[in-house]
Amino acid sequence: MPALIYHFARPEEWQAAQASGHYRPSEFSDEGFIHCATEAQIAGVVQRHLRGKGPRIKLSIDPLALGDSLHYEWSEASQDLYPHIFAALPLAAVRAVQAFDPDAVDALP
Repeated sequence: MPALIYHFARPEEWQAAQASGHYRPSEFSDEGFIHCATEAQIAGVVQRHLRGKGPRIKLSIDPLALGDSLHYEWSEASQDLYPHIFAALPLAAVRAVQAFDPDAVDALP
């Protein structure tokens, strides 16, 4: 298990989470989970899903703090296992928060 996993939140959704103590993106109600990535997967996620979609907040998440809500699932499209959180993300599991511009040249690790 990696030391950290990552999620790219919309700034307004992350701000709303501060009041409730947990984060749940708008897609959660349709998909049932929160999409995350390992560090090695960030470049592909940015290229496929985030470019041109505006600024984000990069959340660095401790996978051990998620308990049974964290599952790795196979993606046929990218041929890899991706971490998914099947619950609202408790803010206590977030280890770092950083502004992130997916369109910046230096956005990729």
